[in-house]
Amino acid sequence: MVKIVAQDLDIPVRADKFLAAQFHDISRTQIKKSFDDGLVLCNGQAIKAKQSLRNGDILEIELIYPEQTTLYPHGMSLEVLFEDEHLIIVNKPTGVAVHGGNGIKKPTLVEGVLSHCELSGIGGEFRPGVVHRLDKDTTGAIIFAKTDRAYLKLVHLFSTRAIQKEYLAIVCGTMRTLSGTIDQPIGRHKSVKTKMCIHSEGKPALTDWQIQERFGELFSLISINLHTGRTHQIRVHMASIGHPLLGDATYGYNPNFCPKIQCERPMLHASKLSFVHPITSNVLGVKAPLPIDFISMVNNLKKLES
Repeated sequence: MVKIVAQDLDIPVRADKFLAAQFHDISRTQIKKSFDDGLVLCNGQAIKAKQSLRNGDILEIELIYPEQTTLYPHGMSLEVLFEDEHLIIVNKPTGVAVHGGNGIKKPTLVEGVLSHCELSGIGGEFRPGVVHRLDKDTTGAIIFAKTDRAYLKLVHLFSTRAIQKEYLAIVCGTMRTLSGTIDQPIGRHKSVKTKMCIHSEGKPALTDWQIQERFGELFSLISINLHTGRTHQIRVHMASIGHPLLGDATYGYNPNFCPKIQCERPMLHASKLSFVHPITSNVLGVKAPLPIDFISMVNNLKKLES
C-alpha cells in the first residue's frame, strides 16, 4: 500500500481527483478499480471516490497492477541466519514483499534468495520455496525450502503448529498485567479486502503476549508467541484490546497519539524461530537481530520517557 498525507489543500478536494494528481503514470481506471475494491483508506477507513479530503488526512491506496508473469533472480543484500542443503533462513528487511502479487513492482525477497541459491519449485512458479510469509513492512526471520522434500515437511510443521514463532512489537499504551492471551477468531474484513478483523465466523487465532519494557504510559515493548498463523494476526489482536502497533495506521494507530514520535511502518519484528529440522532432526533456535529503525525507535522512546 502507498501512503500519502493530504496537504497544501486550499479547499476540500475529492479523493479520486487528489489521487489522480499524485499518480501521473497511473490511469484513472486503475484508481477507480482501487476505490471499487475497497483498497483506498482515509485515516484507516475505506472511502468512496467522491469523499472530500482535508489537510492532514492520511490516505492509503493499493493500486491494481497486472499479475507478475516472470520471476527473475535479483541480487540483494541478504542477512543469512541459517543455511544448509535443505533450507535457508534469512532476516527479512522492511519494505520488501516476500513474493509477487497485485501492486508488487519492486524485486521480492524470493527473487533475492533465488540469486543466492536454488529453491523448491513445488510451491508454484512465483512462490518457490515459500512455506510461510511476513507482511511487507514486517522484519525478521523467515524460512525458504531449497528442496521439495524439505518444502513438504516444513509445510507440515507449520500446519501442525510445530514451529514456534516469537515476535517483538511496540504497541500504544501499557497493559494492566504483565502478560496475557488473546483468543479471538480472525476473518476477512467485509468492506476492506486488504484488512482482517475479529470475526465470529473467522478462523481460530491464539496469541500470547508479555511486556518486556514500558516507556512511560504511552508505549510498551512486548514479546509475542503465536500459536496460529492468521493473516495480520498480531496487528488485529493487539488492536482489538486497545493497543495497536506503533505505526500501524491500518489497524488503529493515530499519528497524533504522540506527535513527537514519527513512525513509517508497524513496529513488528519476527525475532525467533524454534523447530526441529525437518530432515536432520536437529533442534534449531534461530534469532534475527533487530533492524536499525526498530533499535532507533526504542532509543527514542526511552528519551521520551525521561
